[in-house]
Amino acid sequence: MDGYIKEIQEGLIEGDAEVVKNLTEQALNMGISADVIMANALIPMMEEIGNEFRNGNIFIPEVLMSSRAMHASLYVLKPLIVESKIKRKKGLVIIGTVAGDLHDIGKNMVSMTLQGDGYEVIDLGIDVPASSFVSAILRYKPDVLAMSALLTTTIGEMRYVTQSIVNEGIRDRIKIVVGGGPVTQDYVEEIGANGYGKDVFGAIDTVNKLLGNKVGYFNV
Repeated sequence: MDGYIKEIQEGLIEGDAEVVKNLTEQALNMGISADVIMANALIPMMEEIGNEFRNGNIFIPEVLMSSRAMHASLYVLKPLIVESKIKRKKGLVIIGTVAGDLHDIGKNMVSMTLQGDGYEVIDLGIDVPASSFVSAILRYKPDVLAMSALLTTTIGEMRYVTQSIVNEGIRDRIKIVVGGGPVTQDYVEEIGANGYGKDVFGAIDTVNKLLGNKVGYFNV
């Protein structure tokens, strides 16, 4: 098992989407579960890539290549993870990366893991303006709004989105969860959000706690 996990991690670092996709399929064929691949290969590497970017050790082109490779693995895993928990519907979550930010690795991991944990998820994508978040809330009436940002220059958008929701008069209808490298608990309190996830696991636990659902997804 460790061999496949390590090779998938190396493929992610190199940004080789075809290799990562093939290795993911091979790992599944060898009996390694989708949960194990997520928890031991994808999530740790997503965190490492994010840290390397924030520390200036890698740059946008490398991040985009790794993101593409990550998507290749998620393409293979998503049906298995979502279908394994399809009978449970714990709530509806709208998720998106805030305006000005084009990063989606963490958002995509949280989105898929939420689906695997029994949530219906509407992903608005990247570079989402406040008006689109508000429109989606009015249209879909979700239980949770989840926002992500990787850059210190874009986390200010989270405050703007939250204030836009307040101005619309719908703040009491929804829980707001934020995440991304620059986000801290102090910032959550500063903008009036309900919670944040330091990582993928933390994000899922926070959503579960806010909605009174059982905490804990991965059993690996």
